[in-house]
Amino acid sequence: MVKYYQLRNQFLNRVSLPRKYRHLLSKESVWGWLFLVPTLVSLGLVSVYPVIRAAYLSMNEYNGITPPTWVGPAHYVKILSGWPEFWQVLLNTVSWAFGSIIIMLIVGMGFAVLLNREFRGRNVVQGLLLLPWAMPYIAVALNFQWMYNYNLGVFNGLLRLVGLGAIPWIGSSKFALFSAMLGWVWRNFPFFMISFLAAMKAIPDSLYEAALVDGSSRWELFRHITLPYLQPVIIVTTLLMSLWTFNNFTMIFVLTSGGPGMSSMVLPVYVYNNAFLSNSVGLASAIGMVMMVIMLGYGLVYLQLYRQDIGQV
Repeated sequence: MVKYYQLRNQFLNRVSLPRKYRHLLSKESVWGWLFLVPTLVSLGLVSVYPVIRAAYLSMNEYNGITPPTWVGPAHYVKILSGWPEFWQVLLNTVSWAFGSIIIMLIVGMGFAVLLNREFRGRNVVQGLLLLPWAMPYIAVALNFQWMYNYNLGVFNGLLRLVGLGAIPWIGSSKFALFSAMLGWVWRNFPFFMISFLAAMKAIPDSLYEAALVDGSSRWELFRHITLPYLQPVIIVTTLLMSLWTFNNFTMIFVLTSGGPGMSSMVLPVYVYNNAFLSNSVGLASAIGMVMMVIMLGYGLVYLQLYRQDIGQV
């Protein structure tokens, strides 16, 4: 801190400035903002500018090579006026996100309840269950792609072992989206598990002891004590994971590329296909802007629910 004041005073003594600016620079808050300027500029370049650029391109017909041609809101009219392909992809995306979140909530909660009890080897089990969270998305996707292989995959090998027929996990429109969902759930359920476990550790033991004295069952303990205490954590973790899932590109792209047909196509992959395979950068930008509005709306609703929940505690 002394070094900071010395450097500041040296700067003010060496630089000739009008009195009002010298007085302004003598304030610590001003220096704080000055130190933040490089970070804010960098953040603007990597976050704000791409959004502005995408909004501009969404109003143009652009193939990435020739100059953009202004078309106004034509892309948005196409998207929102009942374009069947877009609405099918949106339905797939919502199904993918909603289904994944529900499964991860249940699995994460189950393992959190298990790990909240004392038993031999608990730390080892917890460490093993956290391993998926440490793996890169691309590695998880490639591993599941191998396990889903029709002829050599682990899953079909187990099915054949018990006398059942093989399943085209990622080669059938019936199973492709669900198969990708399983890989995503396996990779991310530890996020829910460790968040719930940390919240459970903060619940006073006296509440459980008093309820047990009153004759409450384990289900009643979970329903009337554990769940109410976990509500804020459930809301925040669900919000974060919903946004990550809705915006995820890697798992679907590596496993199915949106196929067969459009059966597992989700919005991030759809944006990629339009921009880089169909060279419709303007349309892809418009779809991306619609995605952003959907996620912002969803986030605002969830934050409002979170505030209401906190206000009731």
